[in-house]
Amino acid sequence: MKSIVELIGNELHRLFPDVQINRENREGGFEEPSFFVEKVDTGVKPELFNVQNRKYSYQIVYFPEVKRPKEDMEIVEETLLDKFINLSDYATLRNREFNQSDDNTLQMTFEVWIRAYKPDDTPKQAQMKFYGGIANDD
Repeated sequence: MKSIVELIGNELHRLFPDVQINRENREGGFEEPSFFVEKVDTGVKPELFNVQNRKYSYQIVYFPEVKRPKEDMEIVEETLLDKFINLSDYATLRNREFNQSDDNTLQMTFEVWIRAYKPDDTPKQAQMKFYGGIANDD
């Protein structure tokens, strides 16, 4: 299974195929335009029967085009508002918030909530013994 950060990266790539997506800081800074994705924190609320409600918080920082950063950030923000609403076949994004900072970056924070079940590590059918044959209707 892919990590949540990979799912976020896949969704960003689908929306912005020509924009670089980074998960780690880069020496010398990020090129423009590009995204930086990082996990902020995780919260857990246990429930009955080994079920947990997990909240994963993430931040995306967008480094816009240098020539027209404000216009570029507005376009990217509107696209994210309209189309970056869930991770395909996984979860809906909640509590999405946007901020355009003074250093000309667009910052988006959001949460991914999931219900996690205790892994079933019991051995599955390892082998099967078969006695008999196939009946023939002659």
